[in-house]
This record gives sequence, structure tokens and C-alpha cells, in this order.
Amino acid sequence: MEKPEFTNSFFREKFLEEVKKRSPGSYINNKLVIRDLIKEIPKPFTEFTMIDMQNYFLEVIDNQKLKKTSKNSKRYMLMSFFNFIEKTLLAYKIEFSNPVPSKKIFKFSTNLEDISHVSDEELKILTINQLIKILDYTYNTNLRDFILFGLDITCGARISEIRTIMIKDVNLKNCSFQTGFIPGARKTTLHTNKSLLFFFPVGFKKYMKRYLETFPNEKYLFPGYKNNCLSRDSAQKILDGVRKKTKIKFTWHYFRRTIISMRIKKGCPKWLSKGLANHAPADVQEKSYIKLSIKEKRGYYKKYFPFGKISYFKNTK
Repeated sequence: MEKPEFTNSFFREKFLEEVKKRSPGSYINNKLVIRDLIKEIPKPFTEFTMIDMQNYFLEVIDNQKLKKTSKNSKRYMLMSFFNFIEKTLLAYKIEFSNPVPSKKIFKFSTNLEDISHVSDEELKILTINQLIKILDYTYNTNLRDFILFGLDITCGARISEIRTIMIKDVNLKNCSFQTGFIPGARKTTLHTNKSLLFFFPVGFKKYMKRYLETFPNEKYLFPGYKNNCLSRDSAQKILDGVRKKTKIKFTWHYFRRTIISMRIKKGCPKWLSKGLANHAPADVQEKSYIKLSIKEKRGYYKKYFPFGKISYFKNTK
């Protein structure tokens, strides 16, 4: 194996190529974080030390007007980048240690901005009336948008997982769909060889059927430009438009947080509610969800579904 020239450009470009395959959004964020680092410390990445990084954290990142979580996000991106460098060099029998200090070694300071008011937290969960208002507006204006919001509300998937659904992976009979097959879904599962299974209520099937009949020859459930899926920017424009018309403050992630929280209020165990939304399992109990059969998962979805009183989701049979 011929040894390449290990320049900063080489490491940066190779790393960003891998990130872009997983998520275009992450690609942009990682690119900016690496750019800012090299501006402050203009020397070869292979010569970085933990003292360099500690000083960078202390003098630069910790002085930025960011929440502690955002500062730590930058830490994790840089840690991932230097892990990539470490792995690349090791393949050529070159020893290198990741210079990014962990949270145990260096802690960012806590500012007043890190303390959230209770009301701010509550605003991140939508009420039933707010969901109905969003559904009513989209139902009366655009069938595609109605299906897009309807699926997100009822299954709690990330918007990247919703907009990349392929029509062949929609199962109307079982009221389910699978996603996570392609790069571009933020929660892509290419590295685990497993798809993400989500359910929607039986009452929503008639709308799904009507919508699918309008796109008989399309690849994606939400088609975009040049036979691709709906882009991230287009999805954001749709959300911005609905938010403006309904005068409700929310992001796509509010729907995920809302259904997880409301299921728990109905008595659903936390690990199960997160599992139904394909939340990455954090412990052994949460991993037990993966072992459930599709029939069992569907049964739990139906049992703890919190939006049964919304007319669009009622089974009128």
C-alpha cells in the first residue's frame, strides 16, 4: 500500500467525504469546525498536542457565546476528526494519539444561557390542539404536506428519515414503512445493515393510499429535484411556511419529542416509547426493544398511541 502525503488537506478532505456520505448537514458543521481550528492553530494536524487543544478550548471555544451543549458538540466533532487521523495513520504503522481532551479532562464553563426556563422546555412539546391546527391547515392546502406532517406526528421519526422514504418500503397493509437505507438520512443505518421500522395509525391509511395514487412512477414518497428525494432545504421551507400560516412556533424535532413524551404520559415505559421512535438505545433495557417482533411492536404502538382522538387518525371502519 503506497503511503500518501499526509497533509492537512488530505485528512480534511478524506474525513469530510466520509461525513458527507452519512449526512449533508453534519458535513457542513464538521467543515466549519475544522476550518475554525486550523485558523487558530496553523500547523500540521499530526503535530497537534493535548495542550494545543486545551488552550484552544479555553481561549477560543469557551469564550464564544454558545451553550455548553454546543461547545461540547464542537468537541465531539473534533474528537471524531482526530480519531479518523489516528485510524488512518495506524494503517501505515504510524503512532498518533487523539489530542482532543475528553469531558473528564477539560470541562467548559457553565453560563446563564445554559439554564433553561421551564416554559422554554414546555414550548418544545406541542399540544393536541396545535397538532390539529397544523393538520387542518395542510389538509386543506397541500396533500403532500399533510402526509409529511401526518407521518412525522404519528411516528416521531426524524425529518431526514421521513423525507428519504422510498415508496417500495411503504406497507399499507400493515400501516408501516421502513427507512434509513440511503445517505442523507441523519439517522442512517448503513453501518448496521438494519432499517428503521415505523408505524402509522390505521385511520391514516386512506390518506396514504390517496397520496400514493398521485405518484405511480416515483421512487420516493416525497420526490424532489432530478429524481431525488425531498431535500433538506425544501423540507425546511415547507415547515417555515406552515409555521408562518398557523402562527405556531415549532421545529421538525418537536413532533418527535411530543409523541415520545405523550406516550409516556399514557403509561408507556420510557424505553419503549423511545424505541418506537427508533431512538438510539442507551442501555440494556432500551436494547430489548430491538428483540421484539414486528407484531409486538405494532401492538405496543397501537396500545400507547396518544393521538387517537384526532379525526385524521381514527379508524372509521
